[in-house]
Formats: sequence, structure tokens, C-alpha cells
Amino acid sequence: MGRPTPIKPLFTIHQMIERILEINEITTQEHLQIANVLLSGKNITDEDRRQINRIFELIQSDRIKIIT
Repeated sequence: MGRPTPIKPLFTIHQMIERILEINEITTQEHLQIANVLLSGKNITDEDRRQINRIFELIQSDRIKIIT
């Protein structure tokens, strides 16, 4: 048997960032995903890194709500 093919995410990180900033909400799953992307440093542009940091700042100031 071969290796299973990885499932391609429905949204790219960039698309996820745009959606989060547009609606000012983030799911716990998305929160974990963007934290993992930021910490791994893989496949992330400088602009996406800045936007993710902005999201975390907005979460801390209660301008973006974490939902389940």
C-alpha cells in the first residue's frame, strides 16, 4: 500500500487570515492552525506573518472573538 495523500485544506492560510479579519471572529481550530503556521515558519510570507500577529493583538484587545 502507498502513502495516503494529504488532504488539501479548504482554505489557504492567506484566505483564512482575510476571513478572520473581515468578520472579527476566529474558531479555536483556526487559532491553533495560525499559531502552528506562525511557529513553524514554513510557507508563510512576511505579510501573512504580520497579519497573524495583528490577529493575536486584536484577540488580546477583545476586538476578535474566539468561538467554538
